[in-house]
Amino acid sequence: MTERESSGLPNAFTFSPQACTPVETPFRRITTALPAPETAPVLADAVRFFPQVNCYQPPIVWDRAEKYQVFDAAGNCWIDFSSTAVACNSGHGHPAIRAALAAHVEEGLLAQFSFASEIRVRLARRLVELAPPGMDKAYLWTVGSEAIEAALRVAREWGQKRDPRKYHLLAFSGDFHGWTLGAHQLSGTSAAKPWLQHPDTAIHHIPFPTDNRDGPTQLDESIAALAERDVHSGQIAAVFIETLQGWGALPFPVDYMQALRRWADAHDILLIFDEIQTGFGRTGKLFAHEHYDVRADLLCVGKGISSSLPLAAVLGPAAILDTLNPADITTTHAGHPLSCAAALANLDVIFDEGLIEKADRTGQIAREELRKLQQRFPKHIARVSGLGLLNAIHLRDPATGKPDKALARDLVWEAVKRGVMLFHTNRETVKVCPPLVIPPEAVVDGIAGIGEALETLV
Repeated sequence: MTERESSGLPNAFTFSPQACTPVETPFRRITTALPAPETAPVLADAVRFFPQVNCYQPPIVWDRAEKYQVFDAAGNCWIDFSSTAVACNSGHGHPAIRAALAAHVEEGLLAQFSFASEIRVRLARRLVELAPPGMDKAYLWTVGSEAIEAALRVAREWGQKRDPRKYHLLAFSGDFHGWTLGAHQLSGTSAAKPWLQHPDTAIHHIPFPTDNRDGPTQLDESIAALAERDVHSGQIAAVFIETLQGWGALPFPVDYMQALRRWADAHDILLIFDEIQTGFGRTGKLFAHEHYDVRADLLCVGKGISSSLPLAAVLGPAAILDTLNPADITTTHAGHPLSCAAALANLDVIFDEGLIEKADRTGQIAREELRKLQQRFPKHIARVSGLGLLNAIHLRDPATGKPDKALARDLVWEAVKRGVMLFHTNRETVKVCPPLVIPPEAVVDGIAGIGEALETLV
């Protein structure tokens, strides 16, 4: 029995050191077995003290991270293609963010609940100034799932104040919006929910549109299918949209999204864009829904908002966000002052260093290199998708043509053994989403490392 089998987890990685071919490029370095033998005690404690649900990423003990690279204590260095699950837009440990945090710690405000503070108000003002026209309030939270939960509650109450029957919500099959109760139910059918005995029967999933069919026609088919289940347009309060479907970095067809906006306007339905992965320059636009040239009614943002500490927000018009009464839903650490300090510094970095434009330019290079990889391995790479520096390789079994989750998982580990830090999506994809500060040469070198890994496997 293999170690993976004995763990009881089909997606668990081995913790036994494996010999690695030495790697030395200007951007990545591997000099030991992996995981490095000296890190074994930490990994053993991780298995001992964490539930197994947390033990599914490559077993590398991160010691420090700078800009676009990750280091362990044994001297190994990786190009970071994970951005810590698409969070570190301005890179790891940017000096401006570190300085802002150090200065704020000296000021002494380390907790505040829902009381006002200058730094929290300053961040809200900055977010509203950056938000699309018509969005004039920022509802601060701690993590993305909380922002989704808040938007769900707002949308339901907003709809029912218009019509008591207007409480149905739509989302897309394959979307992922979070692990909390409402967010997980909004997540698509791939987010298994056997534990949920009484699911929300007014949350409905419609097919994610394909890019080889007419978008408006696909939307009409989904609306007709809902009507057959006695769910009509006037009963729908909102549609939740993962702006690029995260597991596969899949954009929506533009004609579909524009048809969706027209339909929503015709029936007084909110379009709520989940920009938690895609916001703040990640896709080469400040917000990814700009690629579709449509209006958002609410934006849920997080991750790249601070590129470091936990922070999230719902941005929208007062007429929608003021639906809830004071203290209806809140949380102790929402908009924590330290996180606000990090976010303000991070937003300055994004604009001062031109990271939005850089993500667009470097992302084009990344996709060009990934397409070359697809040409080398056409039987195994079904598709390359993405925008800016949020991209994915879609893997398939050449014998069956079906998505190959096992190959994706093994490719992650083989790439890590070659100095490219990836994270496991638990799907048939390998995501390539480095910090926006990465130089193009490092992107090319990292994708070359993925190619070396894939050649070894196939």
